[in-house]
Amino acid sequence: MESKQSLEGGHVVSPRRVSFKYRSGSAALRCLSEGSAYFASPSDLNDSLEAKFENSSSADYMASLDRAIKNLAKERGGGGQYEILSHDVPSYEAWYESDSANFLKATQRVGIYSTASRPDNQPMWAYYCENSKGFCFELEWPDEVLGQYQIAPSGVLYSSKARVHNRADMFGTLIQEEAERHPDWSMDRILEEVRSGFFSFRFEMMNIWRATSIKHSDWAHEREVRFITPKAGPLPIMGQILKRAYYVRTDFPEWEPVITMLHQRYPNVELVELTFQHTEPYVEVRRKTIQVVPDGS
Repeated sequence: MESKQSLEGGHVVSPRRVSFKYRSGSAALRCLSEGSAYFASPSDLNDSLEAKFENSSSADYMASLDRAIKNLAKERGGGGQYEILSHDVPSYEAWYESDSANFLKATQRVGIYSTASRPDNQPMWAYYCENSKGFCFELEWPDEVLGQYQIAPSGVLYSSKARVHNRADMFGTLIQEEAERHPDWSMDRILEEVRSGFFSFRFEMMNIWRATSIKHSDWAHEREVRFITPKAGPLPIMGQILKRAYYVRTDFPEWEPVITMLHQRYPNVELVELTFQHTEPYVEVRRKTIQVVPDGS
């Protein structure tokens, strides 16, 4: 995902979040007609291992929490007096089992919008655009859209290892962030913040994003950039995020209807022709102008 930050008039401009969505002709026409981006549930995607993982054991979870707190206390000169203790082990085990089950359900409810990091990936044109008989949409994701619809951009981690998710690992990351954000806070003050509702919300959501953004190494060639929402379904955002439409071929039934739709409903969207060649330049880009000619009837 392209991300650029600049200065304009002495002010920092928010980074541009740009990604690319490969679409068959029929899918392109459908989403332009509806004006929506569909965030699919993990079970709807073409990876049979999507959002599949095991929660860590309760002992490993507790050990990670304990280690994170002790490490931060040691960094701040507090020694090892801060500890996580579970006095009522049966109650703790029951809580952890219930909480882990709820977390697993939450990861299956999310909506995932899979995009790419570039528009000139030839395999993507082949199998997501039906042998280039489709379009690649360039999408820009402004902060306003992300915030309004609770959309979280996320890179994808590709791994062939067994997926065992320890949510406490994210706890360590978050308390380190709190410590860096508030260097004047005491250890007790940081732990007080950990018990706040906002911290708990961030802890849960970031774990959901992390657990649903791991794919097998077999998919690494896609270099996916995904956007995740708490709940699957369509969002009416295409008019706000669509900036360019790339094409390679024009010999398919949806070509003219899509071009007409772009002209009528998305007049500010640029049309770009891509040509792949075996000599330099290997990819040629030509910007096009949409013109509608009356049929004379």
